[in-house]
Amino acid sequence: MKILYCNPVFFEYRLPFYKELKRLFNNNFYVMYSPMRMRICGKDGFADKVKEELGDNALPLLSDHVFDTYSMGFDRMPDIERGKRIPFTFGLMRAIRKVKPDVLITEGYFQWTPLVLLYGMLHRIPVYLGYERTLHTERNTGKLKILQRKLFNKFLAGFLVNGQETKHYLESLGVPSEKIHIGGMSADASFLQSGIVSMSLDEKETFKQQYQPNRDGLTFLFVGQIVERKGVRYLLEAWRKHILSNPSDRLLLVGSGNQLEEFRRQYKDDTSINLTGRVEYENVYKFYAIADVFIIPTIEDNWSLVIPEAMACGLPVSTSIYNGCHVELVHKDENGITFDPYKEDTLVEALDYFHHQDLKVMGQKSIELEKEFNTENCARRVYDALTNKLKR
Repeated sequence: MKILYCNPVFFEYRLPFYKELKRLFNNNFYVMYSPMRMRICGKDGFADKVKEELGDNALPLLSDHVFDTYSMGFDRMPDIERGKRIPFTFGLMRAIRKVKPDVLITEGYFQWTPLVLLYGMLHRIPVYLGYERTLHTERNTGKLKILQRKLFNKFLAGFLVNGQETKHYLESLGVPSEKIHIGGMSADASFLQSGIVSMSLDEKETFKQQYQPNRDGLTFLFVGQIVERKGVRYLLEAWRKHILSNPSDRLLLVGSGNQLEEFRRQYKDDTSINLTGRVEYENVYKFYAIADVFIIPTIEDNWSLVIPEAMACGLPVSTSIYNGCHVELVHKDENGITFDPYKEDTLVEALDYFHHQDLKVMGQKSIELEKEFNTENCARRVYDALTNKLKR
């Protein structure tokens, strides 16, 4: 059985997942992607890495193009946004035909999906949709998009989703539950884990002294973009109340974004808050190593990968109810707690909550819970879903 996954753009965390599927399908799993779209997303050279990791099973679609309206001189036209990029896909169906797959997988309802689905219908090949959106992230979807999705659903063989939140959304579109298979979204946490293990106690202590000179308090860690969608503003506002009763605690916010300088100015006199700015990925493990609790107040996330990353590093976790992964990954009184960032009192309570827990036990539970969603288990569930379905 030959599987072809058509996914124009993906990033580093998907590579171990694809490599494991390649192994499970005995080298009959292929990935087609767009090097041009990867470059536009700022991933210069990543297409080469995909080829290096997957070998002949990596199939770059070199005929896929993205036109920049600004460089083409269209910026003078009143109806075209300055610098807008318009993708044009050429040769996709011809490239699929060369592979001669038995099963097709596509990603999301747009991009390459209409052509992939058409190919599957014409050649009577089952097409599965990889999907990760939730009821919350799709709450403002227009009627035309909903109609298009319901139409596509009639011709799709099945759906490969992250978790229950995505399943609920698809069910709201009328998809039968038996067609929805939960694979999961795996984080590539092995690099972070090995980095932490490599640090000596002295190295950890020296690094921690830079951010937590008072050993009596807890260090809360956020890693991600400092942008509106991540809800950092709500965390900082709640932190001002939390610090009144827990003055020794520290909040580390690792990442950059369009709100970074605003928050640096606003909280420049608060020594309990440290906005580090951008940190190279190869150094992020140091912050996981010195943190006591991981927290992310996102107001919109399909499946925030930093949660399983933090869990794999042995941290208790706290996230908002608008994070699609909270159902599977955050278990109250086991490894963490959830909150509603729009209700400040719940966020303040969540921060205080960890002062009354055994954080070491919680961290160990995080490690156990994350294993269910590591690369091997996520890939195995997708493999089982496809092979069992096709056998029937």
